[in-house]
Amino acid sequence: MEQIEIKSRFDSKKVLVSGKYENIKECLEKNRGADLQGADLQGADLRDADLRDADLQGAYLQGADLRDAYLRDADLQGAYLQGADLRDAYLRGTDLRSANLRGTDLRSANLRGTDLQGTDLQDAKGYIDSHDFFQEVTRRQKVDTFTPKEWSILGQIIIHKLCWDSIRKRFNKSPMGIFKKLSKVGFGVWEEKYKEITQKT
Repeated sequence: MEQIEIKSRFDSKKVLVSGKYENIKECLEKNRGADLQGADLQGADLRDADLRDADLQGAYLQGADLRDAYLRDADLQGAYLQGADLRDAYLRGTDLRSANLRGTDLRSANLRGTDLQGTDLQDAKGYIDSHDFFQEVTRRQKVDTFTPKEWSILGQIIIHKLCWDSIRKRFNKSPMGIFKKLSKVGFGVWEEKYKEITQKT
């Protein structure tokens, strides 16, 4: 056991939680019902942490290791997650509005029902297979960005959560126009992936 203190990122003299715990992960798990808004958790090792429903609004989580963390319905609104590792994290229903996701690794993260409004998505990583991420990116585009046919394709991809092979089999090369347009606004990984898939056939 060691004495652990979690302080506010906005006021280093303000202690949000303190006590004797095995590590910071245990401290957070046992205090997830506490007011942890603005907590300074830079670089924290929170692998496999159970932080469901935790109030981490505005928390400073730069470089934090959140692999396999369970964050269902947690409040991470405005959180600073630059460079954080969220691989395989469970983020269903998590509030990530206006969070900073620059360099955040989202590979295999469950983002179903995650609120990403106002979030800087452009520099996130590992989102290539996330339908929820794809839906949020396309939702932000102007209506006239895509043709009616392209909107129809987008709707089917999102509603039915089609995998890459299913997209190819159902639409052939028709979706390429969609991916090219998304490349122009900074999301080129989908175009690259689809080129790779269609070239194999």
